[in-house]
Amino acid sequence: MDTSKAGDGIRGSLGRVLAEVAAERAAQDALWGVQEFPDGTGAAWRKRAEQARRERAQAASSGEVTWRHALTEEFYEALAEEDPQRLRTELIQVAAVAVQWVQSLDRRHGVMPHHPPQRGGRTEKLVRDRIPEIIESAGGRPQTRIADDGEYRALLRAKLYEEAGEYASGQDPAELADVLEVVRALAAAHGIDAAELERMRAAKAAERGAFTGRVVLCGPERTVPHEELRTRHAVRALLLDGNGDLVLLRRTKPGRRPYWSTPGGEIEPQDADPEAALRRELDEELGATVGPVRQVFAYTEQTLGLRYLSTFYLCRLTGMDLSRRHGPEFDDPSKGVYEVDRVPCSAEAVAAIDLFPAPLAAYLRAHAEELPGLLPA
Repeated sequence: MDTSKAGDGIRGSLGRVLAEVAAERAAQDALWGVQEFPDGTGAAWRKRAEQARRERAQAASSGEVTWRHALTEEFYEALAEEDPQRLRTELIQVAAVAVQWVQSLDRRHGVMPHHPPQRGGRTEKLVRDRIPEIIESAGGRPQTRIADDGEYRALLRAKLYEEAGEYASGQDPAELADVLEVVRALAAAHGIDAAELERMRAAKAAERGAFTGRVVLCGPERTVPHEELRTRHAVRALLLDGNGDLVLLRRTKPGRRPYWSTPGGEIEPQDADPEAALRRELDEELGATVGPVRQVFAYTEQTLGLRYLSTFYLCRLTGMDLSRRHGPEFDDPSKGVYEVDRVPCSAEAVAAIDLFPAPLAAYLRAHAEELPGLLPA
């Protein structure tokens, strides 16, 4: 399958990644056929889901959230669900975050097309007992094996979906005979013969009715409660020095590779406005003063009922005295080292470092050379 172009009218990087996902799914089906397993989800995973939410919230509050945090939170939230509709919703969110992560990798490292591996092996599926005999009579040489008790029910469940799907897609009444045969085989696997299955069906029909009345149950109108999101607003500086270099913070923390970030922090209640907050943060982190500021970039992310808004302001450094640096981050060894670094304001220089967050790195790779001309007078 050619994944270089997106299908279904979806363009750009999203379409490309979705096409690659579709190609991988096709490769899985070609290798394994229809697979059907129990969900294995439920209340036992709720504590782990809560832990994943706390971990992401803590990382987000310190500006250190990663794709690993985002995907882990969505994954364990899915595992904690038992209701099929809510589980489906959570799994869609898991898939969406995974797709976003792939798009982020492509932005940072260039497009890396996925080629589904050509794995060995053969597909297997349960068939009617006489199918091998029919194949042999036509000159074929079927290879078969006998399923053990443990996998037999799983293969029957997969077969039920296969046969029901064939009827649903073609609406051929003859397919219903295949569905019925699989249902009887499943009943027998549970120790229920045809007479007992019919008795169970008749009892349910007597108690609840059948489907001959064509009755459609309409649920009550539901309104989705509007949940007010609290917003944490951070302001950060794209700070250019007299040589036109970006002034960044090289962060070194125990157990983590060094990365770079822009100076700044959250707006505090005592700050008169975002610009005042930015100037306060620059004084705390760098002992720095700057000239006029101009907003050039912003991005948001959302988690746990919180919206995180980060606004980036372009400004020129007018003075810096590192001896004046102060704040809790410099008193807590677990926060690591905040080393001032200067990086050329170019796409190549930005691409050569691990700049956090990823949306800012992508913006600078596209617009770094334009920034000097945007400096406010």
